[in-house]
Parts: sequence; C-alpha cells; structure tokens
Amino acid sequence: MISSEKLKKLRLLRRFTQKELAIKSDLTDSAIRNYELGYRSPNKDQLIKIADALDCDVSALIDYSPISNFQFMQILFDFEDILKIRPLVEDSTRGLISHDMDFNDFLLEWDEMRRKHYNGEISDEEFEDWKLSYPKKSRFIK
Repeated sequence: MISSEKLKKLRLLRRFTQKELAIKSDLTDSAIRNYELGYRSPNKDQLIKIADALDCDVSALIDYSPISNFQFMQILFDFEDILKIRPLVEDSTRGLISHDMDFNDFLLEWDEMRRKHYNGEISDEEFEDWKLSYPKKSRFIK
C-alpha cells in the first residue's frame, strides 16, 4: 500500500503540483489527490508510473508502518541470509556486520549523509530527498 505521506513529501520535494505529477505519471490529478489523502491506493502499474515520475524507487512510496521493534527484528532474521548480515558484539559496541557489498555500500553512504546533515553540509530537505530517492541517488549504484 502506498504511503500518502511519503507521496506528498516526494511530490513537494520535486516541486510538482498534483496536476503536474498526474501528467508526468499519466494519471488524473484526482487520483493523485486521493492517493495523498489516503482514500485510494494505486495498482502496481500506477505505482510504477508515479515512482518513475518522481525519480524514485517504488519502495520509497510504500507504507511500512506501523512497525514494532519485534517486527523489525523478525525482518532482520528473514533477511539474514539474503543480506549476509550477522550481529556484531564487541565490548560496548552493538551493531550489524555484513558481507554483502551493496548493503555495506548503503551503510557507508547512509553514515556519510547523516554526518553531512549533522554538520550542516546538507539541508534537512537534501537529506530527506536522498533517503526517499535511494537507491536512485546513490553514488554507488549506477
């Protein structure tokens, strides 16, 4: 299901009106409005058109919430083999270690972008845009 909040946030980050997004995604402006209000959800083909128009991955528009800590832990278990992750526990350090290069590149870039945001090198809007546009705006994925 589409996240109405993420859709609106991305549309505004791209500086599109609902009508402009509708034209770019070959939908009606009333459809976009209904998606943003949470009244309706696009089908798979419509979702792909919207993501393409917003220059983002479809996953950036999906509503994954609400999620509890325990649900997230189960997701980690489910993806343990796929992402080649395991817990890292050393002294007072707790984290994840991975042997998947794409996941490691993601972690490196995420850390870099968080530091830039914290240090004021990029704005709140730029950081949010990077997160919602990932992986399309990743420097690792071409």
